[in-house]
Amino acid sequence: MRSRSSVMKPIVKLRHHLASYYALFMLGRDSNNVRHVFTIGNAQDYLAETARAQGRYRDPFADPELERMWQETYCPDKYDLDDLVRLPANSLGGAYARHMKARGLRPDFYDDVKPRHKLHYLRLRLRQTHDIWHTLTGYDTDPVGELGLQGFYFGQVTNGQSALILAGGLIRCLLTGSYFLLENYVNVFAEGYQHGRGARSLLPVKWENLWIESLEEIRTRYNIAVTRWKATA
Repeated sequence: MRSRSSVMKPIVKLRHHLASYYALFMLGRDSNNVRHVFTIGNAQDYLAETARAQGRYRDPFADPELERMWQETYCPDKYDLDDLVRLPANSLGGAYARHMKARGLRPDFYDDVKPRHKLHYLRLRLRQTHDIWHTLTGYDTDPVGELGLQGFYFGQVTNGQSALILAGGLIRCLLTGSYFLLENYVNVFAEGYQHGRGARSLLPVKWENLWIESLEEIRTRYNIAVTRWKATA
């Protein structure tokens, strides 16, 4: 007779798959609802963590610097955008603060929760630094720019969330007959992917220690190409 644990594990896996597909469908209907993105991320992190532990996933924590961040559960001190905006506009902190203020964004938007496992920790860290990466890569926060950044993420680390967000955007284009937008989504994701693959790993970088450094010098150090993508009519 199969044990309860051996029966439950496939059920839990199926539940996370179904949660991803449902959120994908809902994201196709409403691309601005970030709650569906969170659902996809949480479900995919569980699936990827299981694969990572079984050696079926290219482990980002093979990087000793990222492993060290996990071991110390690195979490930056809270910061004030009003302080950062006083830094020079060409510094990382100054450029990031201006990016945030111009769009009415808050650094405390994401919930402060305890990581459940390694890939959940990485997801939380990527959420913490999401708009720092926007600043570094030049992708805006509109739907097309967000897909460009998802492509960059995918180039840095294979992850189901970025792939599903792309799929959600493509489904929405197909359902609405938005074929120019469909082409834009594919092009910007592809560009982001190439730029992410070409850059050094940004996953273990403690950006909060680099606020006063020149944005251009940081881009050069980590080989970060700024987007040249332009939408077609």
